[in-house]
Amino acid sequence: MRKALVFFALVALAQWAVPLWTIATKEQVRSEGEAFLFKLQPVDPTDPFRGEYVVLRYEEETRDVPQTNGPNTVGEQVYAAFNTSGYAVEITEVRFEPPTDGQPYVTCTVDNSPFMDSALVRVDLPFDRYYLQEGDGAIVEELMRRSNGGIVPEAYAVVRLLNGDGVIEDLLIDGRSVGDLIREYRDTLRTP
Repeated sequence: MRKALVFFALVALAQWAVPLWTIATKEQVRSEGEAFLFKLQPVDPTDPFRGEYVVLRYEEETRDVPQTNGPNTVGEQVYAAFNTSGYAVEITEVRFEPPTDGQPYVTCTVDNSPFMDSALVRVDLPFDRYYLQEGDGAIVEELMRRSNGGIVPEAYAVVRLLNGDGVIEDLLIDGRSVGDLIREYRDTLRTP
């Protein structure tokens, strides 16, 4: 009986410890991580079964990137190192090991490789959902697709990175926070 009680206590503790550890890790990335801009492509619709969010597609996921120590297989965990000298980040190479020279990187998976022995690969970045308050998903989609004289707005995700882990901090549309744009959009609907 005593062993069963100890086992039950350990299982109950683990059920609390795992989510708390995950939350603590993400909060550490949010508070201590360095912010980078990732250029976005137009978003997909929200999924009502999983909550209100927009699915993000990054421009960097559509480029073939050189890989070291390849070839890698689809779904394999890799480390994407990138250049931060421009306005938005640009993935420069995919590695088996995280960079040790202080270069920023993100842990991701291989999405596509053009050929089995290719030196090029495409990656799937892990931060692809931006959660919103109920009703804001459709507004964000409209703001990101709205054209001004035929010009689609530029959109970026502000992502904080720490030790290869990333957390989306904000979305920018034409250089402005999506939160500010949503408030302005709602204000224009209320004004007669």
